Amino acid sequence: MYVSLDLRWMQVKDADALLKIFLEKDLLSKTDDYVRPQIDISIVNVPVAYRPSDALLKTLRTYSPKQAAAKKEVPADLLSKLVQKALDVGVAKGTFIAECNKISKKADVDMEVAALIILKEKGVDVMPYINDARSAVQSR
Repeated sequence: MYVSLDLRWMQVKDADALLKIFLEKDLLSKTDDYVRPQIDISIVNVPVAYRPSDALLKTLRTYSPKQAAAKKEVPADLLSKLVQKALDVGVAKGTFIAECNKISKKADVDMEVAALIILKEKGVDVMPYINDARSAVQSR
């Protein structure tokens, strides 16, 4: 976003392609939402009035990833597992779904996250579901 919006060097789509290329070439690493250089950036000198060449922009527009990133497998039935846990602790399905909807809208979170919040409040150990919920949310 910095390259596109702040520096106005290229369109967002082109900047995304540039980021993917840097990640593929191990020039950058990405952890969660953070991108960090993998090289010593003190050796890089960018002129004050630098603008990407037309050739670079053309390359970015025609870029296709060498290897499509494998999407994390998200259990499709996570919410149904959480509903079952609610039933196990004595919460009716309709009541549980209604509470999930209420928290989801009020806190602006996904249904799985809302379900985990409710189950945690009911004393259920939600740790076995955390990674599946994270994968579900990140895949959207």
